[in-house]
Amino acid sequence: MFSGGVSTGGGRASSAVGPSSCPADHRVHLDLGFFQELEEKFDAKGGPFAQAYVVAHEYGHHVQNLLGTMNRVGRGRAGAESASVRPELQADCYAGVWAKNAVVTGFHDRPFTDDDIREALDAASAVGDDRIQERVQGRVDPEGWTHGSSRKRVRWFTTGYTTCSPARYGTLSGGI
Repeated sequence: MFSGGVSTGGGRASSAVGPSSCPADHRVHLDLGFFQELEEKFDAKGGPFAQAYVVAHEYGHHVQNLLGTMNRVGRGRAGAESASVRPELQADCYAGVWAKNAVVTGFHDRPFTDDDIREALDAASAVGDDRIQERVQGRVDPEGWTHGSSRKRVRWFTTGYTTCSPARYGTLSGGI
């Protein structure tokens, strides 16, 4: 966890990068100011489970790095169905699986409530490329997407949460 900037295995990263998983140092880097930004800049409702979603999403990228997924997929292009978007949606799916299994594994002491899940879904929706572009540019251009639409980010978190099965991650096999 850091504020302002951090040295990573890939070099210096500022808060502008946001939360990230660094393959070079095998760490998830979380700028504590991002959670306030999530509410103020991205218009998410926030809350503890919105924050948990962000952390779980970044750890989803860490899992992808450990499994070699990021090397197989690449990140060269942008666009709604691109190689950049697919691992982002898969990380959302991993976050949903984590949420469903957090009680079973002993990480969390009670099942998440519907309000908890709504916080996560609201955060996922808030950081969709379409919502960000609309707010920043006043228009939506799917050809510039790198993380996926609000709808798909919500869909893949929900898929992970409801199926609870790593075998269901169709985001990398064409079914986004």
